[in-house]
Amino acid sequence: MEASFESRTMTVSEKGGDTKTIDDVLVGEVWFASGQSNMECPVWDQDPRFRDGTGKLVMAMTRNPYLRFIKVNRAHNAYPQSFTSATWYHFTPEEFEAHKEANKNERSLSAVGFYYALQLFSSLRVPIGVIDASWGGTNIDAWTPRSGYENHPELKETAEYPVTNKWEPSMARGVISWYMQQPTVLWNGMVAPFVPFASRGFIWYQGCNNAGEAEIYCDKMHALYDGWAKEFKNPDFKLYFVQLAPYWQSFYELELAQAKFAREEKNAAFVPTCDVGNMHDIHPNKKEMVARRLALHALKDVYGFPGIVSEAPYLTDYEIKDGAFILTFQETNTWYYYTDDNSKPKGFEIAGDDGRYFPAEVKNEEDRHHGRLKGEKLIVASAEVPNPRSIRYLATAPFFGSLYSGVSGLPVPPFEVDNGVVLKDEAKLGDALKIPELAGFKVVLQSDLPAKGKFTEENYSVNELKSLTSAPEKTAYVMELVNKKDQVMWGVAIMDTPVIDLTLLGVPIYTNVVVQQKVGNLTVRSNVPGVKEVTDSEGGVIEFWEGNYTSTTKLPDIGGSNDDYDFNDKPLPLDGHYGSMQIHDAANQSTVMAYNDFNTPGVTCDIGIGNNSGKNPDYTFQSNAGKFKVRRLTILVK
Repeated sequence: MEASFESRTMTVSEKGGDTKTIDDVLVGEVWFASGQSNMECPVWDQDPRFRDGTGKLVMAMTRNPYLRFIKVNRAHNAYPQSFTSATWYHFTPEEFEAHKEANKNERSLSAVGFYYALQLFSSLRVPIGVIDASWGGTNIDAWTPRSGYENHPELKETAEYPVTNKWEPSMARGVISWYMQQPTVLWNGMVAPFVPFASRGFIWYQGCNNAGEAEIYCDKMHALYDGWAKEFKNPDFKLYFVQLAPYWQSFYELELAQAKFAREEKNAAFVPTCDVGNMHDIHPNKKEMVARRLALHALKDVYGFPGIVSEAPYLTDYEIKDGAFILTFQETNTWYYYTDDNSKPKGFEIAGDDGRYFPAEVKNEEDRHHGRLKGEKLIVASAEVPNPRSIRYLATAPFFGSLYSGVSGLPVPPFEVDNGVVLKDEAKLGDALKIPELAGFKVVLQSDLPAKGKFTEENYSVNELKSLTSAPEKTAYVMELVNKKDQVMWGVAIMDTPVIDLTLLGVPIYTNVVVQQKVGNLTVRSNVPGVKEVTDSEGGVIEFWEGNYTSTTKLPDIGGSNDDYDFNDKPLPLDGHYGSMQIHDAANQSTVMAYNDFNTPGVTCDIGIGNNSGKNPDYTFQSNAGKFKVRRLTILVK
């Protein structure tokens, strides 16, 4: 039916049975709004930290009965539901208040959904309906229908999770730590009752709860989209989604996975938010800009508006010439920037053969007075890296973008050219365990380290500590990391056994003990460039504890920085959060290996071999575990 502002009555009758009359029916455009807390974040609520910044003003001025919303009540179920109780409300102050009174335990309409509807109505001039099915702290898995997994064998473990309505904490697995995070349960309870509602598609804002799964998040988004399109019986179903905004924690690897999915699915597109985040709040309150950028995709792709450039600039080609990256982008050929001090845009980093990244500068000539860069291509170089190999943008704090397309006005989102590293020796997984220095050693602990906390004993695939009848003379730690280029990087640290209580040898798990001390006869071997190999050195230090720490130095006569997190950091009172498992060659001011933040639920861990480039050589705050396909720790004794 054609869109119409006419308020109609629909009568449904069953032959020989009941008749149902539905009043005030409009014909228009309907979109779903789904995801976790940044989609759920309401246009207005009592909590100043969880609502749109200007929502109160806009709500007071919005009086439009042709804009309507349903706020789906929170519901989870192990099985798809056919019915739900839902009421359409008008976009008027009175009806927003009526919704509040009728749903005292529910928040108001999603701010992103609210502004999305306003923009579509302004451009289309037809009735707009928004069905808000969102729930904070939820995984993508919970919103994916069972049918979405049919062609994704790589997600077999998730698809076969035993979903239940009788949740027990013992059922937690990986990112599934609570009942509403189980695969399919929110689709079943909050979206399935609407199938097959005639909707154009859905807008989506999610990712924080899957931040440690960057390596499979693209696959999970494919499953999400495939399932929704199948269930709504619409092969042209649209999915427009929001890339995660800057925060103190890095979402860089997940943002790259989001962009990869958008390139692969023709009916999907994303909007960047690298310029509208909040370093101190995971719920930035500037939701109107997010919604307007989402609407750009709908207006161009669905409604055929001419002249709209909805895609953010994305890298299509590059060359390395005279020590600089020369970058070619699609969707723009002119550039401008907004920076507080009117300096050129920051956030670029370049690495050489060793894979260590250093800050880089944009070398284009500029019209500084007007904040413009000259030239169609970007030229980026670093004085620290004369022979560049890899480049990345917005990978490290503060993660904020300030470079914009002069064609669309959209910011450049995070991107990278990762050509890997030139390793000392190419290796396969397990090769590190075969080095001569480990002859005669026995494996007692082994774990494919989770990318997100919390680490528990269940994370050990091998645990033979109880087989030891006496303290071994030597202990060895072997860390193996497999990057996106399938390169195996490894580091080995052999030392005199540092503890009498052998339960303290592994990843600290509620031990309530701080182990921070020098270790004897440290031997280091690695195929990672920059890691200095030493034999029987007295400069070794270990820092194992389950809690947090400051950059202030603790032990005397070791050194370390009071500004950067490196070696010799001072532990804070233990509380079972964060966590440190670090081995250092303090004599050479080098991190041998580090695994941090393995005790904070839902947060991506820090991990690395050798010094991290730039600040914090021990990888504190890097939240980078998701960039590795494999993160294996093996502990051996002799």
